[in-house]
Amino acid sequence: AREDEGRERDSRLLVTAHNNTSEVEETELFLKRVDAASYTHKSWTDMRRTLIYLRTEVRFYNEIVPLLLLGNGENLLQKHLPKVYNADYNLMGLVPEDSPATDAKQPSPFPDEEEDDEMQSKKQQLLLEGKGGHILLQSLSPSHGYFQDSPISLQQSLSCLTAVAELHASAWGNKPLLQTIHDRLSSAGGSYQLQFRNPKELENMVASWDSFRGQFAGVGGEKTRILEKESVVRLGRRVYDTAEYVSSELRPTVDDEYATLVHGDYKAMNLFLPNEAKGKEGGDAIMIDFSCVGVGYGMSDVGMHIVHAVLPSDLEDGGEEYLVEGYLLALEDAMNRKHGGKESDGGKKWTYPREVAMRHYRLACIDYLRFIMGRFWRNATPESFEKKKDSKNTTLINRNLDAAMSFIDKVDGYLETFEREKSEREAAAGDLA
Repeated sequence: AREDEGRERDSRLLVTAHNNTSEVEETELFLKRVDAASYTHKSWTDMRRTLIYLRTEVRFYNEIVPLLLLGNGENLLQKHLPKVYNADYNLMGLVPEDSPATDAKQPSPFPDEEEDDEMQSKKQQLLLEGKGGHILLQSLSPSHGYFQDSPISLQQSLSCLTAVAELHASAWGNKPLLQTIHDRLSSAGGSYQLQFRNPKELENMVASWDSFRGQFAGVGGEKTRILEKESVVRLGRRVYDTAEYVSSELRPTVDDEYATLVHGDYKAMNLFLPNEAKGKEGGDAIMIDFSCVGVGYGMSDVGMHIVHAVLPSDLEDGGEEYLVEGYLLALEDAMNRKHGGKESDGGKKWTYPREVAMRHYRLACIDYLRFIMGRFWRNATPESFEKKKDSKNTTLINRNLDAAMSFIDKVDGYLETFEREKSEREAAAGDLA
């Protein structure tokens, strides 16, 4: 479940399995259920987003995964995906099949407010009855050889980034496939994409930041000294002023040479690692929760994962650069396997230019901070950080003061570059006009 969306109904269950020898055995599977009627407490916009997440994930497993596994060359993606036994949804009368994932302004299908409350409720319940869906997949519990954790070590994180590199490579450069992903899943992957968020998050950005600074300035002595820096004092206004620009720079078209399929919610708790990877190197990570997939830049997954999953102490002294470069090398290896671009064969080796890659990475970091500031930090306090400190599903920068301050310091520097870039482009456009 996404940190800001609540938790779908899910459970593990035992089923009876018949093998080829007619023997009967029990096996554990994982069932993820979404019952539309259980979301009546939400606004239609929020309910629709939850239902779209379901539709996207079911379509991903049923329609897109078979296409991803058809690629040329050696394809290692399958070992990073869970086995899915059945996935289906029924949103008839709620969300039209051809309604884009990004259409947050889709009118409510529920009765208008002119009717009395009792009649509204009855019609709503009737419309919601039987609506929702399910995904039945393999169990990845410790008894089946896997674990989840947050935060995770550098080596564990690198395993996760290697897995998502295979996902990115499976669609990279395939324009017909990306168009299908655009049309059937989402034109913009990511749970924190600006166009998916409640507009009030951006409208209240300055107030949210001022509230956060008021709560944390002076707490922890030197630890929060960054909050007194002049450019950081104005960070809420700066993020607000650049939000649309940054977001637009992270929404490639299917024709963009760096566009690919992105996971969209690549936190540590959306991955399972093999038990033998505990405290050790290696291990093939398995990715789950593909409800936010869509077209984007792969670095959006990388930027979110690193800040969400790895302690700032591990990112110091070259740790962050180690992870980013490790991802890029894994991506380049996957792309060259896929396209056969080996120098020994006379082919041109595929590379992701580091200048371009780091531009995408820095944009992703700024965009993720915008989401956290607007969604969570308006009500954040030292007490809420303390309360959530062991909540593995919560991003580190919303429960760990060191992580929050380190990320603020980093994005403060990144933001200066794109403020200048935005200003220069606007000036150039003005000259042309």
